Amino acid sequence: MLIPNLSVLLAERRLTLSKVSEDTHISRTTLTALTGRSAKGVQFDTLNTLCQYLRVTPGELFLYRPFDLAAEVEGLPGRSVLRLTVSRAGGASDVYALACDAEYRFGPKGRPPLERLVLRLSLPTDADPARGETLLSLLQALPRPALTDLELQILRRFDARIPPELAPDDYTPEIRWPWQ
Repeated sequence: MLIPNLSVLLAERRLTLSKVSEDTHISRTTLTALTGRSAKGVQFDTLNTLCQYLRVTPGELFLYRPFDLAAEVEGLPGRSVLRLTVSRAGGASDVYALACDAEYRFGPKGRPPLERLVLRLSLPTDADPARGETLLSLLQALPRPALTDLELQILRRFDARIPPELAPDDYTPEIRWPWQ
Protein backbone atom coordinates (compact mmCIF):
# COMPACT_ATOMS: atom_id res chain seq x y z
CA MET A 1 0.00 0.00 0.00
CA LEU A 2 1.41 3.36 -1.04
CA ILE A 3 0.33 6.08 1.36
CA PRO A 4 0.57 9.71 0.28
CA ASN A 5 2.39 11.72 2.93
CA LEU A 6 1.94 15.15 1.33
CA SER A 7 -0.58 16.40 3.90
CA VAL A 8 1.87 15.62 6.73
CA LEU A 9 4.77 17.30 4.91
CA LEU A 10 2.68 20.40 4.25
CA ALA A 11 1.50 20.58 7.86
CA GLU A 12 5.08 20.25 9.15
CA ARG A 13 6.10 23.15 6.91
CA ARG A 14 2.90 25.13 7.57
CA LEU A 15 2.17 25.30 3.86
CA THR A 16 -1.23 25.42 2.22
CA LEU A 17 -2.24 23.71 -1.00
CA SER A 18 -2.88 27.14 -2.51
CA LYS A 19 0.66 28.31 -1.69
CA VAL A 20 2.25 25.13 -3.10
CA SER A 21 0.08 25.36 -6.22
CA GLU A 22 1.03 28.99 -6.73
CA ASP A 23 4.76 28.33 -6.21
CA THR A 24 5.02 25.13 -8.26
CA HIS A 25 2.28 25.64 -10.88
CA ILE A 26 0.89 22.19 -9.99
CA SER A 27 -2.89 22.34 -10.10
CA ARG A 28 -4.71 22.46 -6.79
CA THR A 29 -6.80 19.50 -7.97
CA THR A 30 -3.67 17.39 -8.42
CA LEU A 31 -2.32 18.43 -5.02
CA THR A 32 -5.66 17.68 -3.35
CA ALA A 33 -5.66 14.20 -4.90
CA LEU A 34 -2.10 13.65 -3.63
CA THR A 35 -3.05 14.54 -0.06
CA GLY A 36 -5.57 11.69 0.06
CA ARG A 37 -5.82 8.30 -1.58
CA SER A 38 -7.84 9.44 -4.58
CA ALA A 39 -4.84 9.87 -6.87
CA LYS A 40 -4.58 7.06 -9.41
CA GLY A 41 -1.08 8.02 -10.48
CA VAL A 42 1.40 10.83 -10.49
CA GLN A 43 3.43 12.22 -13.37
CA PHE A 44 7.21 12.05 -12.92
CA ASP A 45 7.56 15.77 -13.54
CA THR A 46 4.96 16.49 -10.82
CA LEU A 47 6.77 14.16 -8.43
CA ASN A 48 10.11 15.78 -9.29
CA THR A 49 8.72 19.30 -8.80
CA LEU A 50 7.20 18.42 -5.41
CA CYS A 51 10.38 16.69 -4.22
CA GLN A 52 12.49 19.71 -5.21
CA TYR A 53 10.05 22.19 -3.70
CA LEU A 54 9.72 20.33 -0.38
CA ARG A 55 13.36 19.11 -0.41
CA VAL A 56 12.33 15.49 0.12
CA THR A 57 12.80 12.17 -1.64
CA PRO A 58 9.95 10.22 -3.26
CA GLY A 59 10.22 7.83 -0.30
CA GLU A 60 9.29 10.68 2.02
CA LEU A 61 6.46 11.87 -0.20
CA PHE A 62 4.93 8.36 -0.24
CA LEU A 63 5.10 5.82 2.55
CA TYR A 64 5.00 2.11 1.76
CA ARG A 65 3.38 -0.70 3.72
CA PRO A 66 3.62 -4.25 2.30
CA PHE A 67 -0.13 -4.86 2.51
CA ASP A 68 -3.52 -3.42 1.50
CA LEU A 69 -6.52 -2.98 3.78
CA ALA A 70 -10.21 -3.27 2.93
CA ALA A 71 -13.15 -2.87 5.31
CA GLU A 72 -16.63 -4.41 5.21
CA VAL A 73 -19.45 -4.10 7.72
CA GLU A 74 -21.84 -6.94 8.55
CA GLY A 75 -24.87 -6.96 10.82
CA LEU A 76 -27.26 -4.35 12.14
CA PRO A 77 -26.17 -0.72 12.47
CA GLY A 78 -26.33 -0.79 16.30
CA ARG A 79 -24.22 -3.93 16.72
CA SER A 80 -22.08 -4.85 13.76
CA VAL A 81 -18.93 -6.71 12.87
CA LEU A 82 -16.21 -4.89 11.00
CA ARG A 83 -14.18 -7.25 8.83
CA LEU A 84 -10.74 -6.02 7.85
CA THR A 85 -9.03 -7.86 5.03
CA VAL A 86 -5.26 -7.52 5.00
CA SER A 87 -3.91 -8.50 1.57
CA ARG A 88 -0.22 -9.12 0.98
CA ALA A 89 1.86 -9.57 -2.13
CA GLY A 90 1.32 -12.90 -3.84
CA GLY A 91 -2.38 -12.97 -3.04
CA ALA A 92 -2.14 -14.07 0.60
CA SER A 93 -4.72 -12.42 2.82
CA ASP A 94 -6.02 -12.54 6.36
CA VAL A 95 -9.45 -11.48 7.57
CA TYR A 96 -9.77 -9.99 11.04
CA ALA A 97 -12.99 -9.15 12.85
CA LEU A 98 -13.68 -6.26 15.18
CA ALA A 99 -16.90 -5.85 17.15
CA CYS A 100 -18.49 -2.52 16.31
CA ASP A 101 -20.97 -0.83 18.63
CA ALA A 102 -22.61 2.21 17.05
CA GLU A 103 -23.97 4.97 19.24
CA TYR A 104 -26.35 7.31 17.44
CA ARG A 105 -27.09 10.73 18.93
CA PHE A 106 -30.13 12.52 17.61
CA GLY A 107 -31.31 16.10 17.95
CA PRO A 108 -33.50 17.54 20.70
CA LYS A 109 -35.80 15.04 22.41
CA GLY A 110 -34.19 12.14 20.55
CA ARG A 111 -35.70 13.09 17.21
CA PRO A 112 -34.01 13.08 13.81
CA PRO A 113 -31.87 14.34 12.30
CA LEU A 114 -28.77 12.52 13.45
CA GLU A 115 -26.22 14.81 15.12
CA ARG A 116 -23.43 12.39 15.95
CA LEU A 117 -22.36 8.82 15.27
CA VAL A 118 -19.72 7.17 17.45
CA LEU A 119 -18.38 3.77 16.39
CA ARG A 120 -16.60 1.89 19.17
CA LEU A 121 -14.40 -0.88 17.82
CA SER A 122 -13.19 -3.72 20.02
CA LEU A 123 -11.79 -7.19 19.69
CA PRO A 124 -14.53 -9.83 19.86
CA THR A 125 -14.60 -11.70 23.16
CA ASP A 126 -14.08 -15.01 21.36
CA ALA A 127 -11.08 -13.73 19.36
CA ASP A 128 -7.74 -15.46 19.48
CA PRO A 129 -5.59 -13.10 21.63
CA ALA A 130 -2.53 -13.53 19.38
CA ARG A 131 -4.51 -12.61 16.24
CA GLY A 132 -6.03 -9.68 18.08
CA GLU A 133 -2.60 -8.39 19.09
CA THR A 134 -1.36 -8.83 15.50
CA LEU A 135 -4.25 -6.75 14.19
CA LEU A 136 -3.86 -4.03 16.81
CA SER A 137 -0.11 -3.82 16.16
CA LEU A 138 -0.72 -3.54 12.42
CA LEU A 139 -3.35 -0.79 12.84
CA GLN A 140 -1.33 1.19 15.38
CA ALA A 141 1.72 1.09 13.09
CA LEU A 142 -0.22 2.71 10.24
CA PRO A 143 0.77 6.29 9.53
CA ARG A 144 -1.98 8.79 10.33
CA PRO A 145 -2.96 9.32 6.64
CA ALA A 146 -3.52 5.58 6.16
CA LEU A 147 -5.53 5.27 9.37
CA THR A 148 -7.63 8.28 8.32
CA ASP A 149 -8.25 6.63 4.94
CA LEU A 150 -9.36 3.42 6.67
CA GLU A 151 -11.66 5.42 8.96
CA LEU A 152 -13.25 7.07 5.92
CA GLN A 153 -13.79 3.65 4.31
CA ILE A 154 -15.52 2.42 7.48
CA LEU A 155 -17.64 5.55 7.89
CA ARG A 156 -18.77 5.35 4.24
CA ARG A 157 -19.97 1.78 4.92
CA PHE A 158 -22.04 3.05 7.86
CA ASP A 159 -23.33 6.12 5.99
CA ALA A 160 -24.76 3.81 3.34
CA ARG A 161 -26.80 2.02 6.05
CA ILE A 162 -28.36 5.16 7.59
CA PRO A 163 -31.66 6.26 6.03
CA PRO A 164 -31.17 9.64 4.28
CA GLU A 165 -33.98 11.28 6.25
CA LEU A 166 -32.10 10.55 9.50
CA ALA A 167 -28.61 11.65 8.49
CA PRO A 168 -27.95 15.16 7.24
CA ASP A 169 -24.68 15.87 5.44
CA ASP A 170 -23.28 17.75 8.43
CA TYR A 171 -23.54 15.19 11.25
CA THR A 172 -20.34 14.30 13.10
CA PRO A 173 -19.02 10.74 12.74
CA GLU A 174 -16.25 9.42 14.98
CA ILE A 175 -14.37 6.15 15.35
CA ARG A 176 -12.91 4.97 18.63
CA TRP A 177 -10.25 2.30 18.15
CA PRO A 178 -9.61 -0.40 20.78
CA TRP A 179 -6.47 1.39 22.02
CA GLN A 180 -8.27 4.73 22.56
